[in-house]
Amino acid sequence: METLRLQRDWADLPEELVTIIGEKITTNTAYIYLRFVCKAWRRALTPKPRHLPPQSPWLLLPGIRDGFELDFYDPFQSKFHRFQCPYMRGKDICGSSHGWLVLEDDLRVSLFNPITQCSLDLPPFNAPPSILISLPQGWRHYPYQNVMKATVSCNPFEDGCVVVVQFRTMSKWELAFCRIGDTHWTGLLLQDMYGKGQMLFDFTCHKNLVYTVNGNMVVSVHDLHNLSWRTFPSKISYNWRYDRVNIVKRDLESGEPLVVKTTDFCGTKMFCVYKWFDDSQRWFQVHNIGKQVLFLNWGHCISLLLGEGRGNQLYHSNFLPEAHYRVGIYQVDLKSGKDFMLNQSPELPYLIPGSPIWLLPSLI
Repeated sequence: METLRLQRDWADLPEELVTIIGEKITTNTAYIYLRFVCKAWRRALTPKPRHLPPQSPWLLLPGIRDGFELDFYDPFQSKFHRFQCPYMRGKDICGSSHGWLVLEDDLRVSLFNPITQCSLDLPPFNAPPSILISLPQGWRHYPYQNVMKATVSCNPFEDGCVVVVQFRTMSKWELAFCRIGDTHWTGLLLQDMYGKGQMLFDFTCHKNLVYTVNGNMVVSVHDLHNLSWRTFPSKISYNWRYDRVNIVKRDLESGEPLVVKTTDFCGTKMFCVYKWFDDSQRWFQVHNIGKQVLFLNWGHCISLLLGEGRGNQLYHSNFLPEAHYRVGIYQVDLKSGKDFMLNQSPELPYLIPGSPIWLLPSLI
């Protein structure tokens, strides 16, 4: 009886007291767990706290435990988090943006926030007018996900949110997009599968613009309003044997993106960041990216503004199979281009195919 009375007292705290408690919290993680206490506390605590300072992202470790549990690691607090997400069962993770995951189940696509457990269904790829290629009768698609990468332009509950995906197979387009509420997907780039060096390497989305970089190091910008496009007149030097390229938006106001080139030669990585300069109409390597902090892994890069003293930084993650299946987190010295170990995750039970994904915990 005493235990029941104590639980009832916590749930019956006046909302103004719960609000005061919430205002004392300084991290997303603590605020998230505070809202998990009970329904009354969740009603009292706004999902959009304005007092929290800018937060660092977590690493979503690859694989889904028991079909629906997600494992996260906060490398800056050295904390491990696990969330039960029954909605995830049977779905593949294609990307992460603004705290949301883009999921695919066969030809069905959805958005999912693992913190709030909120989900949004998007039109399937075969919704008419379908963007899929015509397949011979009886031919089945490959038994793996059709989307190579996916990104979201802003929080899905904001006006004008756009979801952009890069196809692995099954489509006559390299990229496709849809807005929240659309009934079908729209193809953006016609594939050129046999053109040497023309394969799409990476893309990023800024408002209603999609920036792409292809195998010839041609950077283009595509306007989703009228489906027009233009290319930058200058290219970036590139060696297809050793280099990997990612493109990332600069910040909320800047138009031109940043290009990050990772050179992996004999196990040694070097990082170069390139910025577009209008005056000379060329890409130049830069050693200072201002207040931005970049978080990079294979095929995925996000840019954040984390407040004073946290700018001009680049982090990346990678498996450490020799260290009993841990994920290593590295910081890059942008002046020298060299990286150094910052932290490593707890030991994983086994090496799971896939890549860790950066995710910024979001309450909306």
